[in-house]
Amino acid sequence: MTAVADWIRALPQRYGKRTLIALGAIALLGLVVRAYVVVNPVEHPGDDSRAYYALSKSLYTEQSFGGPEFEDSSDWSPGAPFLYAASFYATGGAREGTARIVEALLGVATILVVFALGWRLGGRDHGRWVGLFAAFAIAIYPPFIHTTGELMSEPPAMLTLPAAILAFLWASDRRETWPWLVPGLLFGLTALFRPEYLLVGAAFVVLAAIRVGRAREWRLGLAGAGVLLVALILPILPWTVRNYVVLDKVVPISTGGGKALYVGTYLPADGEYQRVKRILAERYMGPGLSKFTPTDLDAIDPAPLFDKVAKRHPDLPRDEALGKLGKENFEKYFGEDPWGYLAMTARKVGRMWSSGVGEAMSTTAGRAVQIALVLLVLAGFVLLGLRRRWWELVVLATPIVLITAVGAISLAAPRRNEVLMTLVFPLAGLALSSALAAISSGRKWSPEQASSQPN
Repeated sequence: MTAVADWIRALPQRYGKRTLIALGAIALLGLVVRAYVVVNPVEHPGDDSRAYYALSKSLYTEQSFGGPEFEDSSDWSPGAPFLYAASFYATGGAREGTARIVEALLGVATILVVFALGWRLGGRDHGRWVGLFAAFAIAIYPPFIHTTGELMSEPPAMLTLPAAILAFLWASDRRETWPWLVPGLLFGLTALFRPEYLLVGAAFVVLAAIRVGRAREWRLGLAGAGVLLVALILPILPWTVRNYVVLDKVVPISTGGGKALYVGTYLPADGEYQRVKRILAERYMGPGLSKFTPTDLDAIDPAPLFDKVAKRHPDLPRDEALGKLGKENFEKYFGEDPWGYLAMTARKVGRMWSSGVGEAMSTTAGRAVQIALVLLVLAGFVLLGLRRRWWELVVLATPIVLITAVGAISLAAPRRNEVLMTLVFPLAGLALSSALAAISSGRKWSPEQASSQPN
């Protein structure tokens, strides 16, 4: 406790009182806007939101993950349902509002963590402004507020991913091996919330070995990577064992990848989930559904539709059947029209990064802001390269590149970028801060003007 108290007392000296006051105001703003959507949630939540609430409620009321009527419960990652179910136990009732309060509090914590990441990225000269810009962006970014009005798995992952990146950079600066436990655990938790981040965690195991091996010796590098790997596995292992017992096969976190692959490779619908759902609804429920509004379409349960698709391979479990159909889609459509398939893949990635969840980012102004942020991120990476901060460049680029690749191969909805935006804002802040510094200085900017963190 003494160490914690000393650390808190040192904060004003480290960051400055005015910076901490500004950060507190930003955190309060973030809490207020999230509290509004806690009280006034999204009127028509998506399929996944309803599924996460059903799973969380089942854990509380039936002590089971989905109950007997939830046949495809393993398609969803367990992290968010367990977290929200814990809030139900703590408050004595399975209420959606309780879970949204948890999302709102996670959002405030994310503001603080991303500020710290921005501070590190900006260095001595720009850390204050990069950190405050990133924190303010996290506080008001419309998709983050929209998601708090639903019940999704992104809010906890938005906290754990930047925390894992920050912890990884912190461990990189230490000579001991034990600090690698911290990013390992955080990457493991991130994967429990969003399974595709298991790939990211595995990549960081390799990066840890390279970092320590090059800085000191390869034996120590392998030891550090081993510690990170063990810590990564620890949060996941109990659920993997459960899946082996229930599903009679090794599934680290969740199934559901088959459905994503089927949707993402379906060229007639341009690899877009809602368009695939509409086509399947018309096929199995009647052609009149082509006139349904998006709200009407959202109200349709997609599980029976994908169940019927999976019956094309009746000898396989549902997810494996959909995965096989996804591979068949790729062979068929890429074989018949390779350029058309590649164009669809490019459009998928474009949709992933040019928009965001919710109505605000679907407007022309919203898309313009999103595209501007992407361009600023690219500028931020260029600046890191010019300043020869290669390690930070690689660490921040790895999740963005890998998750974008996952989206390109399978499903690339705008939701894919939500967690990654917690890394986008510090990079955008670095580019903006450097540009403003160059303008205010009245002379041509050079990389040597700003100090950098040691690599």
